[in-house]
Amino acid sequence: MTAPRRQIVLPAELSSVRAGRRFAAEVLTGWNLPQLVEDAQLGTSELVTNAVRHAGTEVELSLQLGDAVTIEVRDREPELPRSERVEFDPTAESGRGLQIVAAICDDWGVTAQPDGKAVWFTLRLPDANAADADVLSLTERRQDSDEPAPPSDDADPEGMVEQARGTH
Repeated sequence: MTAPRRQIVLPAELSSVRAGRRFAAEVLTGWNLPQLVEDAQLGTSELVTNAVRHAGTEVELSLQLGDAVTIEVRDREPELPRSERVEFDPTAESGRGLQIVAAICDDWGVTAQPDGKAVWFTLRLPDANAADADVLSLTERRQDSDEPAPPSDDADPEGMVEQARGTH
């Protein structure tokens, strides 16, 4: 059986970044993987932006569902992106895209193609038996940890402020 795969071709325009994010969200929602939407949209934004800005060619965005979700952006520019760590100006407005992708995904890479390149990343499928930490309430998270319970609603806010100040 072939793994499900969806793809879209986007023009070399900055509006393609938004279209790519929307496409990723729709596909993952259709595959019943809403937990992956935010990371997928962030990674897709970075890769499509890089392709549009640096390659200037149409972009093929694909998502494939297997043991993980693989998101791939292909362009027609044969020059491969630099993947080594570079020190960046903390006030720079760009230049960290691949570092962001590396931080959110389980694996990523660049594959040379006869007519360009493909930059891809994978996101691990959520464990069907595990609760998603993002959807646990604060109370549930505290119950699962050693954090003290919050004070009751009738606690003196001024006393809490003084107590918090005294701990520093």
